[in-house]
Amino acid sequence: MKLSQIISPAMSEYRLRSGSRLNQTILCVVFAAIVPLTPAAEELPAPTEPVSVVTSGETLARQPQLLRDVLRSGDKLNLAFYESLASVEDRWTGSQGTVPWNFYQRPELTGEYVVEADGTISVPLLGRFPVRGLPPADVEAIILPSYESLVGRKGFVNIVKIEHQPIYITGPVRNPGSFRYVDGMTVLHAVAQAGGMAAKTIEPWQSVEITRQIERLKVGLADLKRLASRTEVLRAKRDSVQIASIGTPVLGPDPDAQRLLDDETWQRQLVTTSKDAQSSAYVKSVADAQTDLDLRQARVGNYDATIRVRQDRLASIENLAKNKLVTSIELTRAQSELTESEDRKQQAVIDVESAKQRLAAAKQDVERDRIERKIEIEKSAADAERGLSTALQTTESDLEIFQSMVSSNDSADVEFEIVRPGPNGVIVEPATEETVLQPGDLIKVH
Repeated sequence: MKLSQIISPAMSEYRLRSGSRLNQTILCVVFAAIVPLTPAAEELPAPTEPVSVVTSGETLARQPQLLRDVLRSGDKLNLAFYESLASVEDRWTGSQGTVPWNFYQRPELTGEYVVEADGTISVPLLGRFPVRGLPPADVEAIILPSYESLVGRKGFVNIVKIEHQPIYITGPVRNPGSFRYVDGMTVLHAVAQAGGMAAKTIEPWQSVEITRQIERLKVGLADLKRLASRTEVLRAKRDSVQIASIGTPVLGPDPDAQRLLDDETWQRQLVTTSKDAQSSAYVKSVADAQTDLDLRQARVGNYDATIRVRQDRLASIENLAKNKLVTSIELTRAQSELTESEDRKQQAVIDVESAKQRLAAAKQDVERDRIERKIEIEKSAADAERGLSTALQTTESDLEIFQSMVSSNDSADVEFEIVRPGPNGVIVEPATEETVLQPGDLIKVH
């Protein structure tokens, strides 16, 4: 039985049981890690003759010449600009001023230009020209009038070189990657440039690469478990809910899941304990500031009572002084005592205002701490979710690479798909070996 036949049924069965993309990926990783390589390699079909790729002139001829020569978005053009400086007599006809005598290249305009997404190129001093869908000769023709108008003499514009976007090929080929596009290229040409279809057997060096890929999958699985645990803890903390056990619903029946969850909970508790201590200090500052304010306000009330008593005493002494029953010294002393009490009250009022400001500042510290803690937990949860998503994508990519390494490459079962950017988005369509490619196409081999 082939290795892909061992993994695929288990994946299909698990997809029916669970719709979680994370579960599917992790289960596939586990299957990939536990399937022994040697028996699978031994049971693969014996090597056959390599796939021969034969180019076809008929296929190239099927595509109209105009469609192959027109410019597309992303093409790089090397434009050269020249102007005529003088003319001499035509030796053959005897006419004057009809034969160019000297040409001067304009280096400030000559160079590489890229057809942008809107189908235009921008030439300094000349402006922007729509060129998408035009053959090179038409492009030269539409640029020339603007150039001659700029320099004031007869000129020439030549397209020296056109470089199209490369094509890309992925799947069970020998050398997947990007390749230079040539007009009239077909899917068969792309497969040939990629070295043809990969061998059907697992060579010794391939077994080493597969083993390394399995190790990468194991590391990815460990990262997924850790990030899933951290994300669950942070989500629960952010939403102020009870932390759910992620052992079964998220990671499947894994004995390490609960341990990882406990570790992440403990580490988060350390952070929470430190922040709780800081928050308690802010709350204590509010309580202390409130207590100080209450004492100072009570002191103001005591001064008010003292002032009333001393005002009554001063009034009595003034009446006695009018009747010559007390001396002026007693009157002066009573006035001094009243003034002293009023001064102390005034200072107490100032102290009350200062205490109010300290209380307000302490309350602001408490509110700022609350907001900062909320922002911190939300940011941490968002970062963990992004990290989990990235790790999931990486593991899925590694899994696809692994499946590509161990899959059988029966040429009769090879299928092609072309991923092609279009005006309304990306288009995915089936293809055959004779399908003519366009610059920027991605060929997926299955």
